[in-house]
Amino acid sequence: MNPLSLDQPWGRGYSAKQTHAFADGSALVADASKHFLPRGLGRSYGDVCVNDGGTLLHTFRRDRLLAFDDAQGILTCEAGASVADIAEAMLPRGWFLPVVPGTRFVTVGGAIANDVHGKNHHVNGTFGRFIREMKLARSDWRATQSLSPADALFGATISGLGLTGLMHEVQLQLKRVPGPGIEQDTKLFGGDGTIDGYLELDEASKEWEYTVGWIDTLDPNLRGVFFRGRHCDGPDEWLVPQPARLAMPMDAPRWLLGAWSAKTFNALYYRAQAMHTATRETIPLWQFFFPLDAVNAWNRAYGKGGFVQYQFVVPTAAARETVPKILSHLREAHVASYLAVIKTFGAMPSPGLMSFPMAGTTVALDIPAPDEKDRRALDRADAMVADAGGRVYPAKDARVSAAMFQRFFPQWRGLEAARDPAISSSFWRRVTASQDSTP
Repeated sequence: MNPLSLDQPWGRGYSAKQTHAFADGSALVADASKHFLPRGLGRSYGDVCVNDGGTLLHTFRRDRLLAFDDAQGILTCEAGASVADIAEAMLPRGWFLPVVPGTRFVTVGGAIANDVHGKNHHVNGTFGRFIREMKLARSDWRATQSLSPADALFGATISGLGLTGLMHEVQLQLKRVPGPGIEQDTKLFGGDGTIDGYLELDEASKEWEYTVGWIDTLDPNLRGVFFRGRHCDGPDEWLVPQPARLAMPMDAPRWLLGAWSAKTFNALYYRAQAMHTATRETIPLWQFFFPLDAVNAWNRAYGKGGFVQYQFVVPTAAARETVPKILSHLREAHVASYLAVIKTFGAMPSPGLMSFPMAGTTVALDIPAPDEKDRRALDRADAMVADAGGRVYPAKDARVSAAMFQRFFPQWRGLEAARDPAISSSFWRRVTASQDSTP
């Protein structure tokens, strides 16, 4: 099946039966008898951008950059414009987005709907903090209202999972940067079964805007690699990204995926990164922020069964004890994970009602096609996260129960009250299953 199928989430694993329509220009072409879900480029890993039994309203054609104030760095664009569109147009002018996720193939509307975070949350917080104004259409698709941070619907729309209406235009604050390069410093940590080494490196890197770690969750010693970076100048050829040089030509066979291959991959990755720890280097901005974009259709690496990404955050006071405990639990349950990322969230609040970040430590793990045993282990991990006062990221989720989601996000009823009655999603119906949330 096509890895970029409109009827699958990016994590694949299942298909939905949906009809498709396009928000094109000022017209909305759709089957009004079905409930809608606005969708950008579909890079959410789970079912937050899936609407089984309904209509997906695709917004990626509405991608114009409308106006730019070069003195203040204020960009007005359509909500279907992508991070790539904006970065490629604005970087030559000396401007960049203040917060970016791990792929440039995300629309502004999607970034707002999930209130995405980046490697600099401790400095800039979430994407939603830089939205100055947005135009939102509700379910009659005619009356468009302008929302500012003073409006209650503004906070519900940021992190609102696309449920509050159709975003038309957005006014976004950009930031000045010295050039298209990133000065990157790489260090190793771990070896003692704790995350103390990571936390110490992160604490010592406050003068660096961007910090992130990779952690080998299958190693009992929790060895890892710490990256820190900051903007710098670079050659003109770095102003635009290089085309993807690699592509997954086929789905990886199931026999290739599992704990043994994950351990091998993690060992090779650690050794490769260890070679870069002696020196600092200047690399293209694109390589630092969007490494997986260098591989077309990289989701095929997890086979036809797809994968889930399990991303959780626990508060600062609990992180030192709870994170190793959760990773140990998953390792002992033989849950294979690749590309595990660890980051620190700062205390900067988001304007979003349902925003995922909180001051603490977050870990994201890619897990190939979890079986029933894996799912039980992840259910147990959910309980450990909840007991620590943490939560799981809706933009990545494909499996959390309604009861657990509502424990993670007790404010969910506020979003349900603000939800446009003509809009729904597979995710929202699943996690509000104890309530009648279907239009």
